[in-house]
Amino acid sequence: MSRATTTTYQTNYGRVTLYNNDMFINGSFSRGEYWDEKNLQNLRHYIDPAKNILEFGGHCGTSTLVYASFLSNSPDSKVYVLEPQRQLYSLLKRNVEQNSLDDRISHYNKGVFCYSGPGKMHNIDIDGAGGHVEKRYHDEADKLCNFGGIGLGSEGETIQMTTIDDMHIPNLGFIHSDAQGSEPFIFWAAQKTLREHRPVILYEDKDHYGDYLYKQVVKSYPDYTEASTFDVKEFCMKELGYRKIVERFEGGIDNLLLP
Repeated sequence: MSRATTTTYQTNYGRVTLYNNDMFINGSFSRGEYWDEKNLQNLRHYIDPAKNILEFGGHCGTSTLVYASFLSNSPDSKVYVLEPQRQLYSLLKRNVEQNSLDDRISHYNKGVFCYSGPGKMHNIDIDGAGGHVEKRYHDEADKLCNFGGIGLGSEGETIQMTTIDDMHIPNLGFIHSDAQGSEPFIFWAAQKTLREHRPVILYEDKDHYGDYLYKQVVKSYPDYTEASTFDVKEFCMKELGYRKIVERFEGGIDNLLLP
């Protein structure tokens, strides 16, 4: 059985190792570009370098390395990053370690959802090439896959999940959510944390990227109807009194909520 091969790139943020068949992100690096660098740098103005950052859907850590570069030298500020897929997480861990960033980045092989416990990923790359995810890691490693676009499902890899509230992250200043349709569920179980810390929030809006990923999560987790309808924008703007929302930040599919 063949396995997906990797390439390591030297970048302004350190060494980054990627799967060669990761269809979008590796294409960017192979052209000498750092994935999403412009948007990440434009976020710097909104990030307090003395506070902690929470990122989930961390992929192999390309955004994580950039966020770590924003932090102050205070030992109290770190990036907490979660990635549910075991094989992507292994690259995330490698990218942290090969850049000696263990003191700035805490990483976890978990997904974030509306409960803490076991769950499953989707088994098909519906946001990319349409292949079977596990096969694209192994015996179909010569074919492309959007590994970062795999959402929660019912027939894929078994993962462990947690909630934002259950993480109890102190001094939280910024949240980056890249959860492939799970955002309503996730923020429903983060209300205590949002009330306490009032962080800046960057999140994918299903109304911007299309709701096919969201519908897959709803179908796979039908017991969480209340969580599935939660609107973090409405909660932050109306209940918490956030001052502004930037729709389609930098022309993309993310919204930025500013307290």
